[in-house]
Amino acid sequence: MIGISCQDSITETIEKDEVNQLSANTNLSNLLGRVALNDGSKDNIIDRANNISIVLPITVIVNGIEINITSVSDYQLVENAIEAFPDDNDIINIIFPIDIILPDYTRVTISNQAQFDFYVNQSTEDNEIDEDLECIDFKYPISFEALAFNASIPTTIVITNDAELYELIENLDNFASVNFNFPITLVTFENIEIAVTDLDALESAIENTIDICDEDDDFDFNDDDEAVLFDFLTRGDWIIDEYSTDEEEFTEDYNGYIFTFESAMSVSSVNDASTVSGTWTIDNTDPNNLLVVLDFGAVMPHSNLNESWKITNLEADSLSLEIGSESNGDLKVLVFEKL
Repeated sequence: MIGISCQDSITETIEKDEVNQLSANTNLSNLLGRVALNDGSKDNIIDRANNISIVLPITVIVNGIEINITSVSDYQLVENAIEAFPDDNDIINIIFPIDIILPDYTRVTISNQAQFDFYVNQSTEDNEIDEDLECIDFKYPISFEALAFNASIPTTIVITNDAELYELIENLDNFASVNFNFPITLVTFENIEIAVTDLDALESAIENTIDICDEDDDFDFNDDDEAVLFDFLTRGDWIIDEYSTDEEEFTEDYNGYIFTFESAMSVSSVNDASTVSGTWTIDNTDPNNLLVVLDFGAVMPHSNLNESWKITNLEADSLSLEIGSESNGDLKVLVFEKL
């Protein structure tokens, strides 16, 4: 609640906030709703539907292999099972019941395949443009001053995620006025932050990012690998199971070191005596051949890991990387194992 001492202050505040007032059924409110919509494309390998998200955990059977999916990174296990048998039908059987989330964040319990197919059939087709805007997001929390009908003092509403923002946009008509508390920050698909200080700048920032990124609304299951890899590396701690070159084995140099990949793209390597800090990134220049880029500066022996590593294998608890080739005599192999 915002305390106001006199009617003059109320008048001044209302006049000041009119320029930041968000109205229903405008281009801006429509854009905000589209940014806030639930994105259902991240699990397309399972449901082939952009309009629904499956609530984890679930169990599926792929080519006779039972897979327990507890996180986004486990979708890689499904992809591995599909690719292991190139000449079959790759049918994914879901063990029901499951829960799904619709674009408006309604949660529905699904009891059988027919009920599931009903919602899947309402989805857009492979790579067809849909309503949700995925190239830009809000950096939460953000807040609003909402004035109820027959009230004289507004209430501060703090929004912490897309679902809460969507609910507010859908209910703008339930308030006499809703005003943004600026400045706010948006984050593009390239992790670039954009600070905006008024409604016009906000509207422009969103419009300028429409259709400038791959929203991963197709069903090929390959261009979602970056999100899967990010989640896979940032969940848990790692050790080096192997580091070798064509000529020699260097794994022992990293005995006792525990590696932690942070979501802010820093990586730490810690043993009983020291901590080595570095950075990591995912090079997505070729979306079908992602690279893991490590940089520990000049600190030995970690500086030997400063490469753009090609992914050769990803399992439930290990990541195999390499650079160079055996034929050229410059092959390096790096294998991380999850603790």
